[in-house]
Amino acid sequence: MTVGHNQPQPAPPPIDSLPEPVRQSFEHCHRVTREHGRNFYHGLKLTPEPKRSAMYAMYAFMRACDDLADDAPGCPPAASPSRSEAQRSSGSTLDHIETHRRTMQQVINAEPGAPLPPGPVWPAFHHVIHHYPIDPAHLHAMLDGQRCDATQNRYATFDDLYQYCYKVASVVGFVCLAVWGHDHQPQTMKLAEYRGIAFQLTNILRDLAEDASRGRIYLPADELERFGYSPDALLAGVADVHFDRLMTYQIERAQSYYEMAATLERHIAPDCQPTSWAMCRIYEGLLERIAQNPRRVLSERVRLSGFEKLRIALTAAWRSRRARQHSLADTPAP
Repeated sequence: MTVGHNQPQPAPPPIDSLPEPVRQSFEHCHRVTREHGRNFYHGLKLTPEPKRSAMYAMYAFMRACDDLADDAPGCPPAASPSRSEAQRSSGSTLDHIETHRRTMQQVINAEPGAPLPPGPVWPAFHHVIHHYPIDPAHLHAMLDGQRCDATQNRYATFDDLYQYCYKVASVVGFVCLAVWGHDHQPQTMKLAEYRGIAFQLTNILRDLAEDASRGRIYLPADELERFGYSPDALLAGVADVHFDRLMTYQIERAQSYYEMAATLERHIAPDCQPTSWAMCRIYEGLLERIAQNPRRVLSERVRLSGFEKLRIALTAAWRSRRARQHSLADTPAP
């Protein structure tokens, strides 16, 4: 019987007690996260085991999903492909996404101990999906977001963009909550939704030039028109007063979503609050760096240094220890 997301689930066993193929899969996922999840890794290291390894596994799985739209075979660079080339590329990418979806569902449905499809991530993914209350619908929604990247490179309005951000980012937050643990209050999922929107809006602003090189413009078309900045100008990397005004508007909106999600950590299991706080501070730091000189995003990928990320992680750990000390000090003596 497949474990459903609303059913009670057994406590996850220690990673070092698992069969060798599963341990090797978790080790692979750890390497993927360390090498590619640079904006998440320092925060995820604060997560206690076995939740930490579960997060590595879900990151590696999501990384593989994200790569389907960007790097699938037959997907050409976006340097003005012909219509027929674009159609062939889109069809090939959609085939890869749907094949991956079917494999994912096969792994979700597999009984513990059953043979799994080949692939280094699947044993760890299978273990996590059977030990944490992750809703498979959120994983399918994320793959729907990858379909958007394969078929759509413009968004008419912010409402359209919001739906895309929800699929590729907010549902990732829901998966994180399932692993971390939370209070199941009605507002918790909404706060996680807003946090995901904030993260993805930050990604979009950071990656303007890279996305333009692929022919993708995520900023809403009606807002480009409102600020007098054309899609052709963005594709050409034109920096002018219209771009400055457009970016100010986009940055302020992203900041508003961080503010709306500011209380999320209060609803997360205490042992994972430092992880969530650190990840948020890293992304807020990226947005703050962009706000200092928005034109930079047209010529380079804005980053935080490894030292800055480590400092945020250490601050999160210190905040957590201090909160525990205060909690103990406030506990009446027996």
